[in-house]
Amino acid sequence: MGLFEFLMILISVVVGLALSELLTGVANLLRVRETIKFYWIHVLFQIGIFFALLQRWWESWELVDLGVISFGAVLSLLFPPIMLFLIAHLLYPRPAANADLEAYYYKQAPVLWGFVVLGTIVGTFDGTILENEPVLTAGNISGFPVMAICLALIVSKNRLAHSLLVPLTVLMVVLDTWLVNPAISAH
Repeated sequence: MGLFEFLMILISVVVGLALSELLTGVANLLRVRETIKFYWIHVLFQIGIFFALLQRWWESWELVDLGVISFGAVLSLLFPPIMLFLIAHLLYPRPAANADLEAYYYKQAPVLWGFVVLGTIVGTFDGTILENEPVLTAGNISGFPVMAICLALIVSKNRLAHSLLVPLTVLMVVLDTWLVNPAISAH
């Protein structure tokens, strides 16, 4: 087993746990859907976290040629998926029955968006940490506006701000991978 496979196992386990948490949360909401007051921003946030998890796993392919890694670098690689796991866990009310997802979203928003900004900060700089790459690369450009938007969403309870900024953030996450790294190859 090479270093890449060794790292991918750990990253994939954390991403897989987060996906499991996310999908279990969706299934639980669907199970009691007659009693739920759904909220479109909450649904969009779920979709955004799903894409962020796929993005993190997809972009891990860049590690394929990594020859050496420090323990600190491993921590920086694991931090964003751990943040995504925590988000996926906190995204769903317990119990789900009779939940008002609009009220729940705004109650949780500072914590959820705080985890997004922390994961984005570390994820944006992990190439610099791992391989001394410049911070301003095509793959990192979207990280800076996402961080600024997240900071605004942490402090804002304004529904119009969330209605505009959440879709923009989800769109940036999807386009970041789709446009910057649309395909991977076996070298």
